[in-house]
Amino acid sequence: MTHAFNQLTDHVYWLSPDSTTDRPVLGVIAGATGSLIVDAGNSPAHARVLLDQIDAANLPAPRYLVVTHWHWDHWFATAAYNLPTVAHASTRRILAAQATWDWSDAALDARVAQGAEIAFCRDMIKAELPERNRLVLRPPDLAFDGELEIDLGGVTCRLIHVGGDHAADSIIVHAPEDRVVFLSDCRYEDIYATPRRYTVANALPLFDRLLALEADLYLGGHEPAPLLRPALVEEALRVRHAGKIVERIGDDRVAVIDELRRQGNLMLDEDTLDCVDAFLAGLRKGG
Repeated sequence: MTHAFNQLTDHVYWLSPDSTTDRPVLGVIAGATGSLIVDAGNSPAHARVLLDQIDAANLPAPRYLVVTHWHWDHWFATAAYNLPTVAHASTRRILAAQATWDWSDAALDARVAQGAEIAFCRDMIKAELPERNRLVLRPPDLAFDGELEIDLGGVTCRLIHVGGDHAADSIIVHAPEDRVVFLSDCRYEDIYATPRRYTVANALPLFDRLLALEADLYLGGHEPAPLLRPALVEEALRVRHAGKIVERIGDDRVAVIDELRRQGNLMLDEDTLDCVDAFLAGLRKGG
């Protein structure tokens, strides 16, 4: 697997994702007194890539590890770091339970059959970790509600609970001096719903909160390049416009698309149509 370790600003670095086995973006925020790592990764091998890059770049020694939400690809490697691990209180509760589960092939298959897991995650776990007999899952040590601020020596890290449809426990990590936000997966759809869904109640306030932050650069959890602020503004506009029209018209895809076409202020591209379909799915689920 190929990863690139990139310096984004004076204090912010990121390891590129790899979709082969659903390895997400991992981040490093480096201050005068130490570094903070954003997300553990989906396996010890994934974590070793990041730790080797931190050593090669001669960055300040890591002091904290942050887990952004409960999905396996962001936390399965926590035991590879000898660091205090911080997460939202809901995340810590969920991961403490998951750490006791059976993660064998048979158990994964059974959870998919029961609807407790999705086939995509099962398949990616098997691909990244074909042998799980010695897998150690270590839940976070520290938890917070709302917001937590960590000082790394001249560099501030704001851990902010934002929720969202993807995972209700999602947090973001804001480096205000560098005007960077690690979004992780917070703005993605709910992948555990079939089909994947957005809800107006969650998605619209989320984008408002993200754009209220003083930031110019945003790193999504599975995207190959950072987003500039204008791109996030455009995405928020698409989400808000599609969501409001679905909310007003209801479960009628043809009428929703006709209204979008009539208003003419959004391109009816694949992203917009996917957004409409996600909101329609959320509407059918009562959101």
